[in-house]
Amino acid sequence: MKESLKFLKSLNIEKKVVVACSGGPDSMCLLHLLNINGYKVVCAHVNHNLRKESDEEYKFVEKYCKSNNIIFEGMKINGYKNNKFTEEEAREKRYSFFEKILKKYNINTLVTAHHTDDLIETILMRIIRGSNLRGYKGFSKVSKFHNYLLVRPLIFYSKKEIENYVKENDIPFVIDDSNYSKKYTRNRIRLDILPILKNENILVHKKFLAFSEELNEAQKYIDEQVDKEILNNYKDRILDLNKFNDLNKYIQKKEIEKILFIIYNENITEINKKHIDLILNLINNTSSKKVMLPRNLVVKKEYNKLIFLNGNKNDFIYSYKFDKYLDIEGIGEFSLLEETNEKSNYVIKLNSKEIKLPIIIRTRNEHDKIEVKNMNGQKKVSRIFIDEKLKSSIRNIYPIVTDSNNNILWIPGIKKSKFDCSNGRFYDIIIKYTKKGE
Repeated sequence: MKESLKFLKSLNIEKKVVVACSGGPDSMCLLHLLNINGYKVVCAHVNHNLRKESDEEYKFVEKYCKSNNIIFEGMKINGYKNNKFTEEEAREKRYSFFEKILKKYNINTLVTAHHTDDLIETILMRIIRGSNLRGYKGFSKVSKFHNYLLVRPLIFYSKKEIENYVKENDIPFVIDDSNYSKKYTRNRIRLDILPILKNENILVHKKFLAFSEELNEAQKYIDEQVDKEILNNYKDRILDLNKFNDLNKYIQKKEIEKILFIIYNENITEINKKHIDLILNLINNTSSKKVMLPRNLVVKKEYNKLIFLNGNKNDFIYSYKFDKYLDIEGIGEFSLLEETNEKSNYVIKLNSKEIKLPIIIRTRNEHDKIEVKNMNGQKKVSRIFIDEKLKSSIRNIYPIVTDSNNNILWIPGIKKSKFDCSNGRFYDIIIKYTKKGE
C-alpha cells in the first residue's frame, strides 16, 4: 500500500481524515492502513437499514474502532421516500451525514475505499447506459467540493490486492451478500465480465486507471477552453451567437452545458441531452424562436443573441419539423408508428400524397382554423379550445399539427381534420400523441 501513502503525502493535506467505512474488506483495509500510519481517523459508518445484518455490521465497526482507539460516528437511515429505496436518495443521505462529521471535527478530507475494480465497473456501466466524456472517465483520485476534498487512495490497487493485504494483516471484516446478487448490473459486470478482462491481462486494472486519467486530462483541457469562450461570448445570460457560431461544434455543445450548469446549479440533474439538442437546434433553426426548459427557463433567440430568461409557459412559442419522434418538454411526445388498432383522437392516419411534407408541430396562431373530420366548413381552433374547456394557460402551448402548407391536420387528443384516413382510406403515415404524465 506504499503507493496509496505516497499519494496521500503528495496532496499536502493534514493527517486528519474522515473514513467512510461500511465494514467490508475494502473500507476496513483503508481504516487499518491510515490508523497504523499516524493519521487521526474518524470512522463514519452508515446503516442503510436494508438487510437484517445491517445492525450487526454497525456494531462490528463500532467495536473495531473502540478496540483500536479510532473515533466512531454512526448513522442509521430510518426510512426512504415512499418507502422505496433508491441509490440516489441513499447517496444523498450518506454524504449529508459525512459532511456533518467533517464539520463537527473540523476536518476537510473525506476518504473512501474505491479501488480500480470499482473504477472498471463504473466505466463499463456508463458505456453501457450512455454518458459523456466526464462520465466515461469514471471517478477521479481526488474530487473537490466546496468545503472538503473527497480522496480515493486505494484507486491504485485491484480488489485482489486489497484482499491480500487484509489477509496478511489479519484485518476483520463483514461481507454483504447482496454484492453477489446478479439482479444488479454492477454485480453482473463484477462477477461475469471482470474475470474475462483479467484473464486477458492480469494488469487490466492499471490500463483502466490510465484510460481514466487520459480522459480526465482531456476533460480539463476542454473545461479550460469552454471557460475561456464563456468569458468571451456570454454575459448577463446573453450568448453572442456571432462569436459562438465560429466555435468547434463540440465546444459549442460543452459551452451550452456549462451555461445551463451555471443557471441550474444543484438542479442540473433536471437537464439532459435532449435539452442541449433543443437549444442547439434553436440556434440553427430559423423557424423556432424560443424553447422552454425545466423550471420555466425560456431560451429565446433574437437576431445574433441567445437569451436565457425566467418565464412562464404562456411565453412558450415553438415550431418543430416532425420526422419519427418528437418530445416537447412538459407537453407530450409524438411517435411515428408502423401500425396500430387504436382509433382515438390520440392517433392520426395520413396519406402523404394528400399533404405537403414535412409535417410541422407548433403552437397555435390567432386565426387558426381546421376543417374538422365529418363536418362541413372550417372551425376556429380557439373556439374548439373553449368548447373543450381547455384552461387558458394550456391553450397557448397546446400542440397543433400541420403540413408545410399550413393546413391543420390534427389537434392531438381533441379533433382530427378531413385529412385523417382512419375510415379505411389509404394511409402511409401513422402518428401517436402521448400527453406528459400519461
